[in-house]
Amino acid sequence: MRNIGLTPAQRSAFFRALNAACVELGHDTPEARESYRKQVMRDEAGVEHLAELSRTTGFDRCMARFAVDSCDYEAASRFAVAAVARQAALVRICCAQVLQLKGCEAGSSEAASYLSGICSQSGVLCGSDMFDQSFWMDVDPSALVTLFRMLDTHRRRLLRRLCAGISGQTLAFSASVSYKLNPAGGVRLVYGSPDTSSNLIRVRVLSRQARATA
Repeated sequence: MRNIGLTPAQRSAFFRALNAACVELGHDTPEARESYRKQVMRDEAGVEHLAELSRTTGFDRCMARFAVDSCDYEAASRFAVAAVARQAALVRICCAQVLQLKGCEAGSSEAASYLSGICSQSGVLCGSDMFDQSFWMDVDPSALVTLFRMLDTHRRRLLRRLCAGISGQTLAFSASVSYKLNPAGGVRLVYGSPDTSSNLIRVRVLSRQARATA
């Protein structure tokens, strides 16, 4: 199953956070530490074994709990919103891919107008920053998944139009894909870590207070 079992970096971070929490709580024996670890994993992720812990939500919840128990509230708040931050990042990448397939320059008035038309269907507040010309979206966390699905559907529609007979596998969303339009027609898929240095699209996830006054 995908995303189950921690990466080496996550495993290292997990045990550092566990150790800090155990020191703060006074769990000074191997038995007490192991009992605490299993209790946290049961409470937060519904599992006891690291091999069963998801790399996303399960890891985030356990790390947030360890941070609270060790009084590291900055880390706790960071892990508490990690899932939302990941979703917002995927929305941002999908927006960039849509613009690549349309041949729009990210941050341009054309890009802002085009994406605004797509996003307005989901009721997402959006506009263009007057200082750096970046396109921005103020998104309620509960709307992130819906917004991503709308953008991804639009991305697939554009990709089908540009590439006749394209396979379902190539249509699937990947955060590591960039699209390059060919001068003679069609599109080239470039794989690798996405370069977002020139992508001026921003996603701002609205706080509860901001949502109430929006």
